[in-house]
Amino acid sequence: MISNIAFEIPAELLARVASGEVIRYGTILKDVGTGQIIRHMQETGVAQSVLSSLTAGPFAPFSIAANVINAGSGIYTGIKINQLQVMVQMLQSLQVATMGISLAGVGVSVAGFYYMHKRIKSLEGNIGQLGAEIRAGFESLDRRDLRKQLHLTKSLLQRAQQAQALSDPRAEYSEVAAGLADQAAYFEGEVAFMVKTQGPINKDDFWRLTQMLMLCNGVRIDCRIRTNELRHALTVSEAISSEYNHLFSHLTPTSFGPAVNEGLTMVRILRDASDAADSKPYLIDYLRTQRIQGADYIEAIEQEKTSPYLLLKTGRD
Repeated sequence: MISNIAFEIPAELLARVASGEVIRYGTILKDVGTGQIIRHMQETGVAQSVLSSLTAGPFAPFSIAANVINAGSGIYTGIKINQLQVMVQMLQSLQVATMGISLAGVGVSVAGFYYMHKRIKSLEGNIGQLGAEIRAGFESLDRRDLRKQLHLTKSLLQRAQQAQALSDPRAEYSEVAAGLADQAAYFEGEVAFMVKTQGPINKDDFWRLTQMLMLCNGVRIDCRIRTNELRHALTVSEAISSEYNHLFSHLTPTSFGPAVNEGLTMVRILRDASDAADSKPYLIDYLRTQRIQGADYIEAIEQEKTSPYLLLKTGRD
């Protein structure tokens, strides 16, 4: 039951993070002394609502703290200025580089689906910019095919968002997850092609494709959680973690050209995204072993109207 899920507001742990007693690795908080996982982080609908108003460029995560307050409380009726200030504090204290790129936790709220639709719409509008860069970097990519894949992905996300209105959405979630697995394979292949191409990687084109890969993977895990297929979700999340490490671990700031500072920012983002992917299996396995229903877990996240983050207690602290 939802009431039995040991969520808490994370503000009380920020001092321990600041002192170095507790560190964040991906979506988990670990005790430095013992190495034990003491909390699992989860973005709520509040965080995802704010994120939907912000830019999705490759350097957005590092301007979020400055932009959150400016986004205003009109984004989401439950958000007040003091809540936005709390979000900024959490962003800074937890050093969440991927905030706004790949959802840090497991569940995707309704606001998160809206955020993803907005991201895809932005990417569709930028396809026309893939001109000389395509010819010089990855000639085999046809813009019409890319546009087709974006449309297919958007359709699957719409199905995932609307599935909850069905009397029994489990079959729909399963079909969407299978479809997104195919889409993720497409985008993974294009990212891998870019990474293997000689010469500097065009960071903008690379980022467009990487975003789509992360979005597909995030929602396919979400769908499996919603159907309570936790063992399968665990297997999928482990495979995604391995995939990200294979794709991104060897990249350096100079992989993206002579602008080293921009390259360093990109590498930091990719490493944080990889860390988040590495740590997701721990949360999924915890839900499974504690017999927490996936749908209940995500419903609890969606019901949270105050804090941008919830922490799931592991009972070890």
